[in-house]
Amino acid sequence: MSRLYFLLLLCFFSANTFSQVVQLSSIEKDKHLAKQALIIEDPNHKFDFTSIYNESVNGDFFKAEDDIPYMDFTNSTYWMKLDLINDSNQTQNFYVEVARPLTNIVNLYLLDGKGNLIEKYESGDELVFDERVFNDRRFIFPLSFSANEAYTIIVECSSDGEILKLPLKFWRIEAFTAFTTKENFFLGLYYGLFILVIILFSFFGLALRQNLYTYFVIYVFMLGLFQLSLDGLAFQYLWPNWVWFGNHAILVLAAISMMFMLLYVKNFLDFKTKHPKYLKVYNGFIVLIFIALLTSLSWGALYEISFPLLNGLSFITILYILYGVILKFRTEDKPEFPLVMAFLALCLGSIFFILANVNIIQSEFLATNALKLGSATEVIFLSIAMAGRYRKTQIEKMQAQKEAFKRLEEINELKSQQTEKLEKEVAERTQEIREKNDILSTQNQEIINSINYAKRLQDAILPSDESLNQLLPEHGIVYLPKDIVSGDFYWIEQTEENVFFAVADCTGHGVPGAMVSVVGYNSLNRCVRELQLIDPAEILNHLTEMVEETFSKQNKTVSDGMDIALCVWNKKDLLTYAGAYNPLYLIRKDELIEIKADKQPIGKFIRREKFTSHQLKIQDNDSICLFSDGYADQFGGEKGKKLKYAKFKEYLLELNNVDAHNMSEELVRRFHDWRGSNEQIDDVCLMNVRF
Repeated sequence: MSRLYFLLLLCFFSANTFSQVVQLSSIEKDKHLAKQALIIEDPNHKFDFTSIYNESVNGDFFKAEDDIPYMDFTNSTYWMKLDLINDSNQTQNFYVEVARPLTNIVNLYLLDGKGNLIEKYESGDELVFDERVFNDRRFIFPLSFSANEAYTIIVECSSDGEILKLPLKFWRIEAFTAFTTKENFFLGLYYGLFILVIILFSFFGLALRQNLYTYFVIYVFMLGLFQLSLDGLAFQYLWPNWVWFGNHAILVLAAISMMFMLLYVKNFLDFKTKHPKYLKVYNGFIVLIFIALLTSLSWGALYEISFPLLNGLSFITILYILYGVILKFRTEDKPEFPLVMAFLALCLGSIFFILANVNIIQSEFLATNALKLGSATEVIFLSIAMAGRYRKTQIEKMQAQKEAFKRLEEINELKSQQTEKLEKEVAERTQEIREKNDILSTQNQEIINSINYAKRLQDAILPSDESLNQLLPEHGIVYLPKDIVSGDFYWIEQTEENVFFAVADCTGHGVPGAMVSVVGYNSLNRCVRELQLIDPAEILNHLTEMVEETFSKQNKTVSDGMDIALCVWNKKDLLTYAGAYNPLYLIRKDELIEIKADKQPIGKFIRREKFTSHQLKIQDNDSICLFSDGYADQFGGEKGKKLKYAKFKEYLLELNNVDAHNMSEELVRRFHDWRGSNEQIDDVCLMNVRF
């Protein structure tokens, strides 16, 4: 009965269009069955497996002449139909290999002898790797065929413009396992070579810091990734969930590896001086490869033409590099033999790879392995060439070091002679310097003693704390000389009815400023005691005359003078102020009022005018502040900038409710905090009085 059923099935299949029924018992280990399948192109992607099974589609089925049918660069869908029969009395299991690893859509439909769908398997590069039926870099479908049953396999394949090949290979499971084990061993050797070269020459590049090694390492790295993508291993292990890049990786990596190969060869052969015309065309190829890289990132029709564009451009570029090597042979500076062999191997490997992939040479072995063999040979010879270049560099360094060492010995000998001579001269000069230093040290100490004595004199003429407390019961003083002696001073005097007080900033600081301050201090005393002046403006007018007279002896004019803020208080509720550049701050009920000074100094001035007095009615708890510019002009803070008057005013308002003495101490603390490690730039003098 089973034999009768078997004969009926054979009659059924023979009635179909020129299809051929494959008997599974004829497959011993593995077998290509694409020649036995019917193939049809579906340019509009409209067919389905039912219409293919019934052969009811518009179009002509054809049979392939090769084990691996070649469909050229295409974005059409291709369907394959294969009739099978398990003519044995046992269930048979096979691994079915379909399409190339780079195919976008690979679907397999398994139908029974009556055309009923048993199973649909979906795969391809448009799915993440984990969705594949079988965990392998290729498209493998594990199928089981029951005894004495007929089946139909329908395969649907589609690409996005890349070359489409349609292998349909049945594997016995044991044969597939044995083949994969052997294949993985050789792939491990191949990619291990790349890893070894990348690691080794990365260290060379880091040691020598030359672009040549950088370009070489990146080129080998990108070439390795390109081969991984061709083999389907990159999508399996490196980016299994990145579908977009899985589809574009082959073009992107091919373009990048070509660019860095061009940069590496350009650096290695160095055509700048002897072949400038060749170099211009060479640079043009770099630009074209970069454009091809950009198109490989696109989509649609532009992306589809990227495949033939990059294949053709790569082929021409490699030939042009080979032409450059020949040009180099014609010069005295011939390229190294390993370099010639490397590019000859790459050229031959690439030529056979491209010709086999476009089916000009019909050899699947070359299509799969020509580029591997060529690139592996190229990497080996390039590594030898780079090692030779490294050795040459090291020899040149050693020779340079020998020359440098010889030169260094000569220099050291000369230095030794000069050193002996200099040591003798230095010993003599050192003795002279010591003697002069002793003299300078003595003179310096005398000067410091004189300045310290001047400080004691200056301190002696300043108002005592007792007189200040008596005349201005609630007051505070900030007095911070930049040097030992100061050009700023504060002054106070009284008559029966009035109290006179001032803060002055003399020209300069240190000893010169201190000398001017003595003149100013004595002149103020004369104005009050001898001339009995009361109005502060008149006092400043006479003070100017006295200072100019003092500094104009022997027909020599000196421009030194001072800025000053002067107040006269009638001991009741009237305060009169006049100022030369230095204003008066009046703080009343948490408001700061600035009384402007005249814009002229005490001393020589071209457009001299009379000073102006300002009368103020004093209220309870009013406070005033007289000051020099040293506080606000001090550099400091986080940014090293001037404190400025706005911040100075903030300080005064914040501390207005503090008693005058504590206010002065807090102002000193804040000044030092602001200044930090910066140098004090000027003398600081400030007097605050509360009424």
